[in-house]
Amino acid sequence: MKTSLNIRFGVAAVLMTAGCALLLAGIYSWLLFGLALLFWMPRSEFTQPIRRHELWGMLGVLIALIAAVVAAKYVLPSSAADATKRVLSHPAFVAPLWLFMLWGLFRHWQRQRGAVNA
Repeated sequence: MKTSLNIRFGVAAVLMTAGCALLLAGIYSWLLFGLALLFWMPRSEFTQPIRRHELWGMLGVLIALIAAVVAAKYVLPSSAADATKRVLSHPAFVAPLWLFMLWGLFRHWQRQRGAVNA
């Protein structure tokens, strides 16, 4: 179990780092961040049923995200969209994002490791 936890942590960290590197390069594919989350989730979370309030929360966030993307594509002028792309690929945005995500992943790994060792 401990080795599996370390491998999942390593794969998730590499995927998050690759996702941030793609953001720096101007490629806005959030697929690597999603894959990092999938690799990090323990198998028990895949087999348990989802609670109703969690399901509604996920659907609400997904609908809000889709609405924001559609609004940004069709409502915002192209100059605002270009500014958003510049901000998302700027190192002043990506570096703190990367550090925050790795810190959160590390803290989660520490908590899971403590549960495994206990």
